Parts: sequence; structure tokens; C-alpha cells
Amino acid sequence: MTTSPHLSIVAFRAILVALALACCVGPGSASAADDEMAGEFFQSGYPPTLSIHLADGAADRLRENPRGSVPCTLTVDGDTTHEDVAIRLKGAAGSFQDLDGKPAFTLTMDRFRPGRRFHGLDKFHLNNSVQDASLLDEWLGGALFRAAGIPAARVTHARVILDDRDLGMYVFKEALDHDFLKRHFDDSSGNLYDGGSGVDIDTLSERDVGKNGVPGADLKALAAACRTEDPDQRWAAIEERLDVTEFITFMALELMTAHWDGYTTAHNNYRIYIDPGNGGRACFIPHGMDQILGDPQAPLLDLPPTLVAAAVMDNPAWRNAFREKVRELLPLFDADGRLLPLLEEQAGRLRPVVAESGEEALAAWDEAVSDLRQRIAAREENLREQASAPEPEPTHFDDARRAVLAGWSPRVDDGTALVEEIDVEGDGRRLSIAVEGGEAAIASWRVAIELPPGKYLFQGLAIQEGVDPLEDDPTSGAGLRISGGTRDERVDVEGEWTLLGHVFEVESTRTVELVAELRARQGRVWFNAGSLCLLRLSAP
Repeated sequence: MTTSPHLSIVAFRAILVALALACCVGPGSASAADDEMAGEFFQSGYPPTLSIHLADGAADRLRENPRGSVPCTLTVDGDTTHEDVAIRLKGAAGSFQDLDGKPAFTLTMDRFRPGRRFHGLDKFHLNNSVQDASLLDEWLGGALFRAAGIPAARVTHARVILDDRDLGMYVFKEALDHDFLKRHFDDSSGNLYDGGSGVDIDTLSERDVGKNGVPGADLKALAAACRTEDPDQRWAAIEERLDVTEFITFMALELMTAHWDGYTTAHNNYRIYIDPGNGGRACFIPHGMDQILGDPQAPLLDLPPTLVAAAVMDNPAWRNAFREKVRELLPLFDADGRLLPLLEEQAGRLRPVVAESGEEALAAWDEAVSDLRQRIAAREENLREQASAPEPEPTHFDDARRAVLAGWSPRVDDGTALVEEIDVEGDGRRLSIAVEGGEAAIASWRVAIELPPGKYLFQGLAIQEGVDPLEDDPTSGAGLRISGGTRDERVDVEGEWTLLGHVFEVESTRTVELVAELRARQGRVWFNAGSLCLLRLSAP
């Protein structure tokens, strides 16, 4: 790999500004001139205006099949036109919008006309940033990862007009494709997997790049290494399949940026490259960072629930290396001396273009940027506290094998919901979730706890009023589960306290996130905070 995981902190600003990297060039890849052109494009930070005109009948085809590519004409700043550009809709839960809303796009310049590029790029994404009103999270996250030596997509911005409909500002992001691999790795012939589907590595098989071996076999080998029973054999097997030093840096950055929707805490929004130039070891690449720094208090030291992260953090030497890496990376999060000045510089480029969308749009954007400033400052303070904090104590179970749960945090994953804690006289604390307006929403209360191996029952009382579930199955409505798990029951009666329970097993010591949630279009649920507890049913 050509980027160093120990890049000097003093080079941070230079990396944000000079994003172009040298690359090896092979048949079908970007030329040196293409790569230089792309670097200059991202370096300028200038938001171009991209006018997209769909070909006849293409709009109807995208409505019927949003993921299918159709031809369009792309005009840049009113004077440079590219015909027969392939375009399709993109996005997952929370970010996908149909063609008549504010859709996100993937454009491929060379699909219908081989060899053609846009500022040296054959493929790029236009993200609608509906979950980040500041438009700056993805840009900031990528910059932080690259400054730490972890490959991450370059990001800038663009104003998008679709068939004369002004859609406003978008996040412009390079694709994680073969050209990307060429810039970051000495050998780009390996397999690149898309882990953005909310599953861990042992279920991935679809390759975006590469045709080496049986699809998914290299990831299953890493998963088997992480599950090896004997600790000494496990550590040795992991080191054969994973660049542990690089993964520790990746994991530290995901946690320090509070990237709750990434691999480490949610096995979502990530890519894995199996690097032939590094003995076939796996390299994790961040993705989907449009909600970073959402919780300035996000924990660093909890044992992660995902397979690779949990296995690495379970090794005492690697956990110590992780804590050292956190301390080493702290200067990257220097708010006043580094991040905020860089944020102001980038925001200054965007503000005049955002202002063209009107006073209301500008006011909303200014408010979002102000909120991001506050979160950056708060996160720096919290990171310094956690970096020097002692190791967390394991969960305490009383003689009845019962653990009291505290420290619940609210979260809204989709739509709009009011999540608040309420004190009811004579009835104690209630954790409330309310949804109004008939639009689909997913919201929850969560707490992460470290658990040894065993079988557990997560239980508590809930009462609901006027709940209209998203679907007619137990995974909708109000209920209890663990993060990454599926519910098998929900509250089915109105106005009566219902005892809910969710049984799960832990194979090795790790942090488990408990979830009390509501998935609905309408209604309200209250969870009795004092009743929420964890029972240890058995130990191995």
C-alpha cells in the first residue's frame, strides 16, 4: 500500500488541499494525466454546476428500475457538454429518494463511450446529503481518514440541475473503483467487496472489483480466523488474513469520528480490499460518512459488536495498541487549531452557491454548519477525556443474575420522531418515542454493555398508544432487540403494560448494544426505564 499509516500530523492540511496521489498505470486504468486532472479538480474545491438532461424515455425507465443505467446529457457550467453518459439512482435506507424527489445519482462516463472521463474520473457519485444538511460530514470524514493513512474517497461539491429542475447542492464523491485502488495500493488486482448492506464479512460475496478465487472465500477465511477457539491460534490466523496495524487505525478513526453507521459498530457502510501486495491481507475502507460526529459523547472503549473489531479488541496487546493509536490521532481532532479553520475554508466556498437557492435554504444550511462546529468542539473535549480514561468495568450481575441498565441514549435512524425521557409521578422514568404525520420513522433508545460469553434475556415493560406499524410483522412496531439482531415480538395491545423479552447469545466477550425501538408511521411508545434489565440465563 502506498499511503503510510503513520503519516505526520503536520501534513494534515496539505492532504486536505493536495489530494492527488501518484499511481501505477496499467491497461484500462486512469493515465497519469487523468489522475493529475482529478487531483486538481478535488483540490480546487470549486463547486461546478452540473446540468443533467435525461434521454427520451429515460425518466420512466428510472422510475420503474432506479438501479438500472440510462443515458443522459451532462453539461458542466453551461459550456462543456458530454452526451450518452450513463446515470442511475443510488442510496440506501434513509438516503434513497425517487426521481421526483431529490435523488442521489451515480454517473459513469465511459459506459456508453469507452475511454471518456470527467476531470480524469470515469465514475463518480452525486449524493443528496439528505441526512447531513451541512453537506460537510462526508468531506470531513474522508479527509480525517486520509490524514491518518487510511484510503478514503475524495469529496467535493456540485450544484445539480435535473431537466431544468434545480436540485441544489450535492456532495460529489469519487467512486471506489479500480482507479481508486491504483492510487492507494501497489497491486490493484485484488478483490474489492461492498459491505454496505448491514451484514458482517462472513456473508459478503459480491465483488465490485477483482476475480481472484471463489467469491467471498477470502472473507470467510478471515471470519473463520476470528472465530478460532484457541486464543494464540486465533491471533496468528488473524494476522495472516488482516493488516492488523492498519485495521486498528481504521477502527480508531471510525470510533473517534462517531461513525455509528460504519463497520466497527454497525457492520454497515464499508468496503474491504484483499491486497495481493500485502500477502492477501484485508484492508477496510470507510464509506457512507454523512452522519459522523452526530454524538459527541460516543464511546471509544466499549468492545465492538462486529466480528473483526471484537476479535482484534479482545487481544490485550492489540487493545493497548488501539489506545495508543487513539492518543496518537488526537491532534487530528484539534478543533480551534486545525478542524474549524479548515471547515470555515470549505464552507466559504459553498456558501455563495447555497445562497443562490434562496434565503430559506441558506438559513437552514448556516444552522447546520453552526451545529457541526459545536459538535467538532464537543467531540475534541470528549476524546481527550476518553483517551485517558481507565478500562471500562465489565457488566455487574447480582445474585439473581440480573443487571440493571442505565445510560440510555436516543437515536433517530429514519424519518422524524420525538425521543425524550419523561418523569411520571408515581411511575418513575419513561423512555418515550413519538411519531406523527404518517411518514415512516425508525427511532430508538440504546445502551452498549460489555458481556462475557453466555445466553441472555433482555426484557422490560412497554405501553403504546395509537401505533401504526410500518409492516404487519414482529420486526415493526415497538419492541426490544440487540443491534444487528431481529425481533420476534412487539407490543400488540393498546394502553396496557406489556412485558417484552429478547433472548440472544454471546459467543465471546464483546460489547452488545441493546435497543428499545419504535418503527411506525404514527403513535407513541413508552418504555419503563426501571423495568429494562438484562438476565444472564446461562454461561458456557
